[in-house]
Amino acid sequence: MNGTRKICVITGANKGIGYEAALTLGLMGWEVVLACRSFARGNQAVMALNSIFRQTDPGGKNQGLAVFMELDLASLASIDNFVVGFKKRYHSCDALICNAGQMGGPYAQTLDGFERQVGVNYLGHVALFARLYPFLKSSPDARVVQVTSRAHERAALAEGEFPRIARQPKDTYNPWKAYAQSKLLQVLFTLKAQEVYGSDALRFYAVHPGVVATDLLLSPLPGLAKTILRPLARVFTAVGLLQTPKQGSDAITHPVLASPPPLGGTYWAEGSPREPNPLARSKTLQDDVWNHTWNLLEASRIQAP
Repeated sequence: MNGTRKICVITGANKGIGYEAALTLGLMGWEVVLACRSFARGNQAVMALNSIFRQTDPGGKNQGLAVFMELDLASLASIDNFVVGFKKRYHSCDALICNAGQMGGPYAQTLDGFERQVGVNYLGHVALFARLYPFLKSSPDARVVQVTSRAHERAALAEGEFPRIARQPKDTYNPWKAYAQSKLLQVLFTLKAQEVYGSDALRFYAVHPGVVATDLLLSPLPGLAKTILRPLARVFTAVGLLQTPKQGSDAITHPVLASPPPLGGTYWAEGSPREPNPLARSKTLQDDVWNHTWNLLEASRIQAP
């Protein structure tokens, strides 16, 4: 660890917009921690990034560094293990980009019994934030970015409903409803976390990176459909109907790099602050989800900071 580098943790950074975000920050001299499930793909991404960093700054005066650390957001035990390893290497964290996610697909549960989209996209990232909070507080200017989606704008969520959807059974599961709700939960968390923890030294953002041509976009589709649509995605990107991973990553790194920092507790889409789903502004819903979130996590020994 170079003591002069800023430190950023990026979940799901072995490919797509997470990888591009790591590249952008590393080229600016940051140390980027790629927090990924796959040991092989994570290390492959780290080797590729560090090769680029060495080539672009051969003197090493402002050379970035990529580091792989294993993390499975579908396991609270894995999150604990990640932070144990992080503590051995680092004393602070300047940015946390919550980028990894699940989109659609068949019903599945996390290792802790949560519906997988809510468990990975929302609860896993909240648990990671809670564990990294002391490191974020040790930075003079920390920023937390939740990578959300405009799908949250169409989501519905009633007070008292969150515990049920967090552990909903297969027979009530709707993949796209669950995805949209998980993204609304990320925005609700961002606004409430800014109120509870926000300061001039810690700010929270929720960012829709655009409709980006990544594997996540095709992941809910069966194999043949992926094979057919993958070339079309490249065409749509070329003509501007889809964004490139680099364009998506610029959206999520902007709140991290902007100086002066943008107003915390805000939702961004297409590079500009936007009004979120009106439900995200509901103080009663924020409080309801906030309290139920920590109740669920505290049952697994993840305490609110």
